[in-house]
Amino acid sequence: MSTELLAEELRKTGACSKIVEVESSGECSLLYCGDEDGILIAVASYYDWVYAKMVAEGSLKPHMWHCSEVFYTPYGLYSFARDVGELARKIAEKKPVVYAQMRLALERLAEMEE
Repeated sequence: MSTELLAEELRKTGACSKIVEVESSGECSLLYCGDEDGILIAVASYYDWVYAKMVAEGSLKPHMWHCSEVFYTPYGLYSFARDVGELARKIAEKKPVVYAQMRLALERLAEMEE
């Protein structure tokens, strides 16, 4: 799967203005999508499917910015698609929910510290 093509599609949908590939292996690529708030997008493929899990930047500490950490954190949302264009549209649709999820998580953490 081409992360360059996904990055281009994410720009077209308006989901991301800046995209940086943080990590790339044979199995997964991790993209940083920077806007007002950043999100991490772990992308992989399985047979004819492409899929991604995205989490808000604030949900993971920087030393945890790896595909495996993104896929296994309890935060974030998955998207599954047959092609990169469809995947980019689904990511764009779910992006506001990911930010809302992060805000809720941060509020709960603050309450636990009090």
